[in-house]
Amino acid sequence: MTDPLVTVPDRSVVRAVELHGDPTVLIPVCPIDLGTLRPVAVATADDVRRAVARARTAQAAWRERPLSERVDALRRAAKAMLARRHEVMELVRGELGKADVEAVFNEALGPLDTVNAWARVVARHTERETVRLNPVSFPGKSAWIDLVPRGVVGVIAPWNFPVAGLYRSVLPALLTGNGVVLKPSEHTPRSSGWLIEVLSAELPPGLVATVQGGGAVGAALLDAGIDACVFTGSPGTGRAVRVRCAELGIPASVEMGGKDPAIVLADCDLRRTVAGVTAWALANAGQACGAIEVAYVEESIAETFVARMAHAWRRLRAAPGPLGEVDVGPLGNRRQFDLVTAHVEDARARGATVVCGGRATGQGLWFEPTILDRCTDEMAVVRDETFGPVLAVVRVEGAADAVARANRGRYGLGVSIWTADIDRARRLADRLDVGVVTINNHALSGAMPDLPWSGTRDTGLGIANSHLALPTFVRPRTTVVDRSTALELYWLPYDRGVWEFGDVLCDLQRGVMDRAWRVPLLLRDRMRRLKAFFDAGGDIRGD
Repeated sequence: MTDPLVTVPDRSVVRAVELHGDPTVLIPVCPIDLGTLRPVAVATADDVRRAVARARTAQAAWRERPLSERVDALRRAAKAMLARRHEVMELVRGELGKADVEAVFNEALGPLDTVNAWARVVARHTERETVRLNPVSFPGKSAWIDLVPRGVVGVIAPWNFPVAGLYRSVLPALLTGNGVVLKPSEHTPRSSGWLIEVLSAELPPGLVATVQGGGAVGAALLDAGIDACVFTGSPGTGRAVRVRCAELGIPASVEMGGKDPAIVLADCDLRRTVAGVTAWALANAGQACGAIEVAYVEESIAETFVARMAHAWRRLRAAPGPLGEVDVGPLGNRRQFDLVTAHVEDARARGATVVCGGRATGQGLWFEPTILDRCTDEMAVVRDETFGPVLAVVRVEGAADAVARANRGRYGLGVSIWTADIDRARRLADRLDVGVVTINNHALSGAMPDLPWSGTRDTGLGIANSHLALPTFVRPRTTVVDRSTALELYWLPYDRGVWEFGDVLCDLQRGVMDRAWRVPLLLRDRMRRLKAFFDAGGDIRGD
């Protein structure tokens, strides 16, 4: 590449540029220090169409392989990912600024476990289902249902978990016999591309592919002939994806974010609750759809809860440091940094108390872990997705108040309830209008392939994980076999006798038996007339 590609006037955003006739490229930025990273070429619409076509060609043979062979291939790929884990940890650190420990546990560790778990789900729920038919109503007939791969699945991915976040779309798509074309986020092109690179070494050529770029490339992927789409991102883009997929007649699993609250009740184990809420509010710098962004805290313990939270948060390390000694990483990109800053300033202006943090550190895109107390519903930090290291504390009168507030929220992904009374928590869980409820922990089911990850309201209708997510990747195909040699009484041509037979059956089904004696006579006459028509070419209506 030429030197001008390395020098970008605004070093705080990802830029798409064209220089000296070169193809348009992305120049990602490291949020740790705002240094520019190596450019990445942007796919053209023709590139996208070719990738989908190659995936479709490879998928024709891949779908015919037994599940056991597909599982073996993905297990080999997963072991290669584990062996090459330091590569991806370096990539996510450079593109996302992810803390080293989180890079290990959230991105590097887990591909083999996830392949094995998905293999169990797919094996259990995609076997041929034989359907028992009523031998009286359907004599000589048998039927079964197969779940068959859709073809090529397009995945439009977010930047916050650029590797592990793809496990719940790419892996089940492949295990069910599909090809995959991935459009990574423009902020993390190489991290997500690394996953496809490692998978490709164990899979048929062209079965998986990466197409790099921004929104235009995502739109081109939708129009390139894919058979299903998985999208994770903002509500605005997600709604556009849903509409376009509906126009194209293809299924779309769309997750559009979250605003998860923690309901903190007075009888909770305070030490564990403070530790748990801290972990789930600040992991990945709060940049997770299932992060705790709001704490609905019973008034009677609010002062103590806030004080203990602040005591912990002030001692966390949110700055570059030695290996393994960073607690909270930077925000992933300038747009997110500006949004978090705006939410905090809006809350401050509307009367929230900044207990700790509340400002940028002045280095890269780092933002201090921030607790805002006495927040109210009209504040953006309570109403909208913040996606940063910020916790809004809302003091509530009790559990009923907290549940009502959670159910009024814009998003409906998850809620956690922190209490010593499990029976009470289970009753509260039944009243929550969200996709995931966790008692005395938060959102850990997001990494469990056996459990659905879904939501309500602006979170969207998409389902990730579990057998309930499989309809995105497979469709039902029904096969019926008829071994009968007899003609069917309802076949053409019609006559008054077959009409009367149907009329009598209607009465029998509602318990009116006065003409039941007519059934065998009508049946015998109908079959005699049908045979005569097709054997001799006669007119059964003229006999």
